[in-house]
Amino acid sequence: MRPVVLLLGVVIVVLLAGPRANACTCAGSSPPCESFGTASAVFAGTVIGERVSERPKRMDRNEVEIDWAPRAVKFSVEQAYSGGIGTEVEVFTGRGGGDCGYGFRIGQRYLVYAYRYKDNLTTSICTRTRLFTQATEDLAFLGTLSSARPGVTIYGSISLGEGREDEPLSPDILITIEGESQRKEIRPDAKGRYRVSGLPPGKYKVTLQLPDALTTYRNEEEITVTDRGCAAVGWYITDNGRVNGRVVNADGEPVAGILVGLVDPGANPNENHVKLDRTDDEGNFRFSGVPRGRYLIAVNHTRFPEPNDPTRSYPPSFYPGVIDKEQAQAITVGAGEKLNDLVVRVPAKQPPSVVKVSVVWSDGSPIAKAHLSIADVTQGEVNLAHSVQTDAQGQATIDGYVGQKLIVSARSDRTWIPSSRNEPMERAEPVRLTLDRPTNTVRIVITKIR
Repeated sequence: MRPVVLLLGVVIVVLLAGPRANACTCAGSSPPCESFGTASAVFAGTVIGERVSERPKRMDRNEVEIDWAPRAVKFSVEQAYSGGIGTEVEVFTGRGGGDCGYGFRIGQRYLVYAYRYKDNLTTSICTRTRLFTQATEDLAFLGTLSSARPGVTIYGSISLGEGREDEPLSPDILITIEGESQRKEIRPDAKGRYRVSGLPPGKYKVTLQLPDALTTYRNEEEITVTDRGCAAVGWYITDNGRVNGRVVNADGEPVAGILVGLVDPGANPNENHVKLDRTDDEGNFRFSGVPRGRYLIAVNHTRFPEPNDPTRSYPPSFYPGVIDKEQAQAITVGAGEKLNDLVVRVPAKQPPSVVKVSVVWSDGSPIAKAHLSIADVTQGEVNLAHSVQTDAQGQATIDGYVGQKLIVSARSDRTWIPSSRNEPMERAEPVRLTLDRPTNTVRIVITKIR
């Protein structure tokens, strides 16, 4: 993977993780030729200053202000190998640790690979940036630039993944390398490798064209390569098995919006699906990129906490239309095979059922605005839940269906009261129930501890 892609990937991970991030994981740096070829600037310089960045902060998913590269490190540039920078330059990086920031120290000399992110040069420990005294391999390569022939090299490999290294690749695989002034079409060798040299520096679009029986996550990548550098673009490809079908109810009518999973026969269909899709308005489901193998088609086994989902009252079932997993009919998908027109007939919906919940204090007085957490455990324990709030009389209604199994937990709306002891403010036992009639009643008592 090219360093610039890796760096931006680290940025995304840190932004999502927010202030709780406490570790940095790098996929390993590229060789000097590739790091030079894809960096926005490469230079040797000494740190002469540092400041806290004033760049606009971003908001993470928990609405916490963060800046993944808050340190602006100023260098006195001794030699610039690429990037057209001046005698002094600022490079942004993180604080270190979870944000992958590089621990530059004032007065020390470094070889820096910097990558442009928006309007700034950035670097991290996931690049080949290092102390000048530890850059022997890099300096040996950079020392050959003045005598190297002009042009760039783009290379890479195509792999079928672990355990399939000895399988021959399809002869129909084609790689297109297209720049502003040149277009090359090449085919990989028997081991999936390719290399094109002597290309003019600049921007390129590298595209992988596969036969229908194969697929990859993303078959196109855009790169920019500096003169006398190189860039690697590679792919993992997989079988493009396709499984298409339709879900209908007991009357033969399409069931829209129901979850359909493709699962290993020996796996838990509630958790371990190979593919997952939700049917369209006509009840159709479509799976692509399916590896060769045997599968069960599981319907309504993987559920999300959506209390208004009209499909949730269909019993979990399997192809061709059975509830018992032992009676399910497995399908076999060959390498790149396409199976069409499979029909899953789901059993009739369970009748509706409601739960009327009353939440009270230990003295029997109602608790207004109490928070109820409702977990659907019909298919086993789950961590996902939805919530409702009680009214002024401490009452709430939960919609469900006969046969559904729920765990209902409650807490009050009281403001948190600090305590020197590590103990909760109140206690209420979760209620487990199975909806076995049109109307069910539940009373939850909350006891104040402090």
